[in-house]
Amino acid sequence: MGKVYFKNTSDWKKISAVLVNRYDQSEERIKLIAKNGNYNIEFDNSKYDYMYFECDGQQTGKVYPGSLSIGIEYKCNENLNKNLTYLFSKDRLITGRVENFVLEDAENLNYRADKCKKISVFLPNTYDGVIPHDILYFFDAQNLFGAAGDYTKNGDPYGSWQLDTVLSATDKNIIVVGIDNADEYREKELFMDPASFGSRSEALADENYNEGYLDDLSAFIRNTLHSYIKEKYCVSESNIGIGGSSMGGIASFYCGLHNMGFYKYVLSYSPAFALYEMSAFDGWFKKSDFYKNNDLLPKVHIYCGEGDPLEKLLLGASKEMKQVMVANGYPDEKIFETFDTEKPHNEESWRLILPQSFTYLL
Repeated sequence: MGKVYFKNTSDWKKISAVLVNRYDQSEERIKLIAKNGNYNIEFDNSKYDYMYFECDGQQTGKVYPGSLSIGIEYKCNENLNKNLTYLFSKDRLITGRVENFVLEDAENLNYRADKCKKISVFLPNTYDGVIPHDILYFFDAQNLFGAAGDYTKNGDPYGSWQLDTVLSATDKNIIVVGIDNADEYREKELFMDPASFGSRSEALADENYNEGYLDDLSAFIRNTLHSYIKEKYCVSESNIGIGGSSMGGIASFYCGLHNMGFYKYVLSYSPAFALYEMSAFDGWFKKSDFYKNNDLLPKVHIYCGEGDPLEKLLLGASKEMKQVMVANGYPDEKIFETFDTEKPHNEESWRLILPQSFTYLL
């Protein structure tokens, strides 16, 4: 059980917390009274799935706190000229620092003209170079970190994932190794090659998806990048994770299952499974022989929304994936799903799911 804090940036007068069980749609509405200027409420994730704050018809986005203690702030985003929901870490203004560098790999990154990848490493306040930290690899480094600094390089109006903020609310020592995917190679390097993986979906025919280099990028992460991280930082290899959304969501899913025994958990948000026929995944799973490799398989959290056309397009395959995995021997208890009919395809949605992911996966 965690505690959820509310920062009253919009100067609301009468604030209520609404706690919801999404399976039976039961909810509890609690009027809040500020204590020493602070609003907070205990959240029992064994009873409820998500919550939001409301006042006179306005409400924050739905947050899935899990068992973490996390803060919620509802404030105006000037780029969009509307309010968005952000997270904050109570009593911690600075969550850590980010180090940026470029890493070359002429062998595995041969498909790129520069043979290089931009990397951003988030080091939490707990990192002192002495205590080993676990590693979480994550795609789209350009929009992962929030309170540690403005590292959203592509001007995305929805802000960052705030990965640093959420991790600071856990009791785990984790560094995040972000792989930048903001250039012209994004589609090709986050995409499995149809020639070797299987049939691409005809519903999403696009010349950008005629070839894929995800196997090469996966090899770069596991071999070149991981070796560099081990040499430069004080890390543990006992609980390595990987995550991403959209194209990064399918890429993290593929890398996690393709490298059995290396990754222990996978965050696959709004994954672009719909780019392929489900028969391609079924064939891959059969070759992977899940039955014989149960102990090596990572825990997986699959999330998708339905709040805009793109999420609706991705939802069907996201919902079908667990059934196909289990039919091929993947342990049911290692797959966790969250589907939300209201959330669109953006960083605001993804950051509000993160606390639930880390509660389950860590």
